[in-house]
Amino acid sequence: MGDVQTIGFIGLGAMGQAMTGNLLAGGFRVQGYDVSPQALRNLEVSGGVAVDSPGAAGEGAQVVIVMVPDVPEVEAAFNGEGGLLKSPGDGRIVMVMCTIDPNAVLRFADTAEAAGWHYVDCPVGKPADAARRKESVFMLSGRPEDKKTVEPVLVAMGEGIIDCGPVGHAAVIKVVNNYMSGIGALVVAEGLRMAEAGGGPTDKFLEVINDTFAGNGHSRMWFPSKALVGDIEPGFAIRHNLKDLDIARGYMIRAGLPDFIASGAVDAYRQAAENGYADKDFSAIYNHIGDVRNKPVD
Repeated sequence: MGDVQTIGFIGLGAMGQAMTGNLLAGGFRVQGYDVSPQALRNLEVSGGVAVDSPGAAGEGAQVVIVMVPDVPEVEAAFNGEGGLLKSPGDGRIVMVMCTIDPNAVLRFADTAEAAGWHYVDCPVGKPADAARRKESVFMLSGRPEDKKTVEPVLVAMGEGIIDCGPVGHAAVIKVVNNYMSGIGALVVAEGLRMAEAGGGPTDKFLEVINDTFAGNGHSRMWFPSKALVGDIEPGFAIRHNLKDLDIARGYMIRAGLPDFIASGAVDAYRQAAENGYADKDFSAIYNHIGDVRNKPVD
């Protein structure tokens, strides 16, 4: 395959909009599809071409990127009405960049390959705000030659590419990453509420844990700029975090691993979603804990 000039893009939500903006700024032609008419209008305003089906997004494109919420949406993009795989791939690349179950990644890769497409597994690290600033980190899996082909595309959208080996490896690493991040946010939120219950000042709590092994990215960067200053608009929504934790828990169970922490975390975020925080930032788990705090026991 020669140089990539035209990119099909399926899924123009917060991440997709940020990524297509960077691709257009990088000189690529982008033809995109989304179920949302407003998302299509946004693409056109940015200089992209809006199309009416996943298959149309792939017409004439050397690389097609899929960035949709979960397995059913990938299935629809591939095999639904006007699906991408209904046209022969002829050795072109479909790069799935959403966070989905690793077993589904392997199944989709087999389906795509049978239709003549080369499958690249490339989930994205960091949320949409970082994507807009070209600060995304990409976990890249696939054939060596396909990874080389998509490298300029990824460079246009982010700042880091980590080669994770063959298809499926990146998906596992991304699920583990999001699992640890979701757990980390919950631990920080619970710790903050414990410190408050004891009358300790939040700033001193953060100062201490951030100078020890207890600190993490949430305590150092995310919570101080989000929930702790009253901003719970989604950088990464609780409903997406809940989905990823559920994927991780299922993967652990299938692998025969104990899920000491996963089940409790899934329950906590599900309760937060049901408490009105589904579309709020996952740091809003701090707000949810404050909402449901029980009276102390003597």
